[in-house]
Amino acid sequence: MTTTDYATPQPARSGAVGGRYQLLEAIGSGGAASVYRARDTVLGRDVALKVFRAESVVADELVRQEREIRMLSGLQHPGLIAVYDAGRQNFDGSIRRFVVMELVSHASLDKELERGKMAPHDVAGLGAQIAEALAYVHEQGVVHRDVKPANILIGDGGSAGFRRRAKLGDFGIAHYLGGHRMTSDGTILGTAAYLSPEQVTGGEVTPASDVYSLGLVLLEALSGVQEFEGTVLEAAIARTNRDARIPDDLAEEWQLLLGAMTSRDAKERPSAAEVAAILHGQPEPEFTGTGRRAKGSRLHRRNAFHGLRSRRRRNAGLGVALAGIVAVSFFLGLWLGAALF
Repeated sequence: MTTTDYATPQPARSGAVGGRYQLLEAIGSGGAASVYRARDTVLGRDVALKVFRAESVVADELVRQEREIRMLSGLQHPGLIAVYDAGRQNFDGSIRRFVVMELVSHASLDKELERGKMAPHDVAGLGAQIAEALAYVHEQGVVHRDVKPANILIGDGGSAGFRRRAKLGDFGIAHYLGGHRMTSDGTILGTAAYLSPEQVTGGEVTPASDVYSLGLVLLEALSGVQEFEGTVLEAAIARTNRDARIPDDLAEEWQLLLGAMTSRDAKERPSAAEVAAILHGQPEPEFTGTGRRAKGSRLHRRNAFHGLRSRRRRNAGLGVALAGIVAVSFFLGLWLGAALF
C-alpha cells in the first residue's frame, strides 16, 4: 500500500467504528481498500483498520472481501499480520466492510529498495522469515499469489535472533488450494513483475508459485534491480521466454538457491519450508521436491549460510564467532558451496 492524500471516511452517526475504534489518520491506500491508524478505545491500543472502498462493492469483490477476512482470521503466525476484528459500518451513507489488524509500523520492502540493494545477511534473514510464513500458509492450504516487496513489511525490531523483523501482508487475492476459482477465465491476478510463469499462462497455481515470486524478491534485494521490467504485458511474458538472470558476482550458494527458486518448471523449485531451512542454515536431510536427483539421494548440507547463522547467534547474545568455510552441499542436483559472505 502507498501513502496518499485522501479524506478519512466518517461513520454516518457520530461515534467509533464498530462501537470501539476511533479513526486517527490515513496511513495507506490500495486498489480496493484504505488503511487507517485507529484507537481501540476498549483495550487502549492503536490498531490498523482496513476499510474497503465503496466503489468496490460489486458482487465478485464482496465475495473476495469476505473470503480475505475469513482467511486472515484463521491464520496465526509471527510472520503474518494478526487480525483482531471485522464488521460492517455505515461510512458517509454507504455500508462498507472493515477489518481490524495488528498495527505494524514497519516500512515496506519496496521503500527500502528505493535506497539500493541490501546486504546479503539482511536478505537471508528477511527471506528466512517470509519463507517460514509462506510455509505455514501453505500448510493451511493457502497460496498467497502476490508475494512482492510492497507486501513485505520490515523493521528494526528483530526477534528470534534476526536483526530485522519481517512480516507478509495483503492476502487480498490469496486462495485456498483446490478451492473455487474467484476470477473469470483469463483473468490474471498478481503483480506482473513478480508473477510465476504458470500464473502468466493460466496454469495451475500452487505453493511453488509463491516460492518463485519470493525468489524474484530476494534477487531484487540482492542486486538492487527488478528482474522483469517493462509494461505489464512485457514483464508478464518475459518470464515465459527466459530464466531469471542471476548476477555472476553473487556467491555461488545464492546463485544456485535463486536459480532453483526461479526455475520455470514449478516441480524443480524447493518448498517454502526448504528455502527457510537453507536460509536459516539448518540441516534439511531429505528434499521433498522432485528435483533432478536420483531416487534415494539426500540433500547433505553442513552449515549453509554460515555467516547468517553466526550473525543470528551474535544478535541473540550467544557470542559465537565465525569459524570455518561453508561446506559443499547438494541441492536439486546442484552443489551448494561458496560461503554467503
